[in-house]
Amino acid sequence: MPASDQHRTTRRILVVDDIEDNCLVIEDHLRRQLKCEFREASSGNEALKILENWRPDCILMDIMMPEMDGIETTKHIKSIPDCHDIPVLIVTAKQEMDSFEDAFDAGAVDYIYKPLDRTTLVSRVKSALRSKEDLDRIKELNKELQQKKQELSSFSHTVSHDLKSPIVGAASLYDLFMYRIKNEYPQIIEDEGLKELTERIPQTFHKMLDFINTQLDYAEAGQVVGELESVSMGRIISSVIENFEYAEREGIACFSKLPEMPEARCDPIRMLKVWQNLIANSIKYRGSKNPVKIEFGGDENTGIVKFWIRDDGPGINKKHQDKVFETNARLNYDVEGYGFGLATVEKIIVAHGGKIWIDSEVTDGACFVFELPQESGINRV
Repeated sequence: MPASDQHRTTRRILVVDDIEDNCLVIEDHLRRQLKCEFREASSGNEALKILENWRPDCILMDIMMPEMDGIETTKHIKSIPDCHDIPVLIVTAKQEMDSFEDAFDAGAVDYIYKPLDRTTLVSRVKSALRSKEDLDRIKELNKELQQKKQELSSFSHTVSHDLKSPIVGAASLYDLFMYRIKNEYPQIIEDEGLKELTERIPQTFHKMLDFINTQLDYAEAGQVVGELESVSMGRIISSVIENFEYAEREGIACFSKLPEMPEARCDPIRMLKVWQNLIANSIKYRGSKNPVKIEFGGDENTGIVKFWIRDDGPGINKKHQDKVFETNARLNYDVEGYGFGLATVEKIIVAHGGKIWIDSEVTDGACFVFELPQESGINRV
């Protein structure tokens, strides 16, 4: 709702009827109970012309009109994006009851019988206006929520980014310090107690940087930064698997041969992060399974491509499956992590206009499935 309309007490009502006396009766009844600004239209085409420059809070629509009847006019009104939420009340004679189903299918929200009863007319118009006010407020709150969400994401990104510099600086100073110690005071390094402390300090730096990078990934995940490209998902997965060569070498993961995978329109850098986190999740939560077997799949339907990753680890209890994409969701505290991995994956998929879920039918492991549209509906910076 525009800021200028938020506190407007005068309600705008459009009355559409080819008989002027009917319009005058409606206005007379409503003016006694409501503070209204009225516009009149004697035809459907005239109503559509008025709506080009004026937005009512409610429309009272006669069914029987020449050229374009009330049902057809309502369909045209509902096809206008800015008018879609305006409540339309059909004004009809009882003998026209056969038109009700068509009227509601066209987008009308209520009806009023002719001859008009003042009490019924006023109460139903008031109800429609309250619904419109509630909907406008919900839309305004949702807009504010999205703005706050964006501000919070930007704040998180800025704070995380700014934290990296002093930590990297401190780590560099520590490296210089240790270089001096090893060259000038080697006896300190030989002390077992001090040696353990000096080894733990860089580990702490690395953990702090890892946490900040995880926060940055999550903050940026909801934005598709790069240009959408038609890319080979098989090629992306293959390049990510190369990063987990150590897992195969150490016998903690085994990757099945990639099947033929469909192409997808996506930001390839963001999609690399999706597969990186999904594979890391399978390895991290493999339990006692060594190696955990990880396999991939994909297929294509009209306008949609679907991909999945499946492992034969311990799986995820069904009662927890709706929580795994939440921020800070950690279902196993015996495993190191910050709980942002799958939340980041979901944000990236949603930013591409897609969705992700766990296949609850798979019981011998975990299977993550996501869909992407071939035509984009994406969130850009």
